[in-house]
Amino acid sequence: MKKRKLFIKSLLFTSIICFTLISCATTNQEQTKSTDITKVEEEISAEPEEIIVEPTAEELFLEKLSGISLKFSNVPGKIKKGKEFKSSFDVVVTNADEAPVSDFNVCFTYPAKKSGSQLVFETTTITTNSDGIASFMPSDTAFSTKSKISALPAYDPELNITEEQLATFTAEADFLIESDITTRGAIMFVFEFTESGKPSKNSYDILSALRKKGVYQIGNAPISDTEYINASKAKIYKENYEYVGSEIGYLIGGTIKFVCPVEKIEDEYKATLCADIYGIDMKTGEVIYENKHETSATGANWNTAVTNCKANLTKIVTDAIMFGL
Repeated sequence: MKKRKLFIKSLLFTSIICFTLISCATTNQEQTKSTDITKVEEEISAEPEEIIVEPTAEELFLEKLSGISLKFSNVPGKIKKGKEFKSSFDVVVTNADEAPVSDFNVCFTYPAKKSGSQLVFETTTITTNSDGIASFMPSDTAFSTKSKISALPAYDPELNITEEQLATFTAEADFLIESDITTRGAIMFVFEFTESGKPSKNSYDILSALRKKGVYQIGNAPISDTEYINASKAKIYKENYEYVGSEIGYLIGGTIKFVCPVEKIEDEYKATLCADIYGIDMKTGEVIYENKHETSATGANWNTAVTNCKANLTKIVTDAIMFGL
């Protein structure tokens, strides 16, 4: 009996110990799980740090231009080659409130001279005055041109700024210097060709059109035979210089040819002509103008289409000569 009681006590004591150990283990596991869940919740709830992207130098520059506007407030009319402009090219700069902006750097891009028959553009930067106006007066007008002058906000050339980005801030105006051909005169060697490709005659249409523009001292070149059509410009100049010297200002040479045979399109005819024209300064022998002009026209018949095309081409060539020589 005594041994049985001891056995029961021992069994009870063992059970208590086991229960205690199991309870401790369970508690530890629950605490571990709780800790892990808390960490996960903290990681989920923690907001990522905001990454601040610094604006580029280009973005900062364009941001400063917000609301800025450039407009030409004065544009001088056309002048003759070698003459001074009667007034300056003026640009006014305003802000979003349309108030003038002073101390603003404006970059002018303009035709500065010619290299042979090619225009050379240069830039200059001028700061606006208290009225928000930047004034530019070209210094060299010893060439002719029908071109544009533009004004835009000046910027560091190292910035990666495109023309498209500055398009809304850019102003343009006509830059017109007419040739002095009206006072110096010219001789012509511009041969028209037939549709079959044979040389025909000197272009009376262009000669007549130039006279209407005020070029009264003009006529066919002394040396203008068809055998010279394929001669070099230098030879044509030299041969004619022996006759007229530099008393005449310019030699206008070239050809007018059919680009293709006249086409019949439904009820109309279409003619396409190309004028390949050059101009030489008789004083220096330099080729100062060289260009190709192509145009098309239609008509009820062959003659009308060709006549209309020649009329259009004559207008284009005459205008180009007046602002190209």
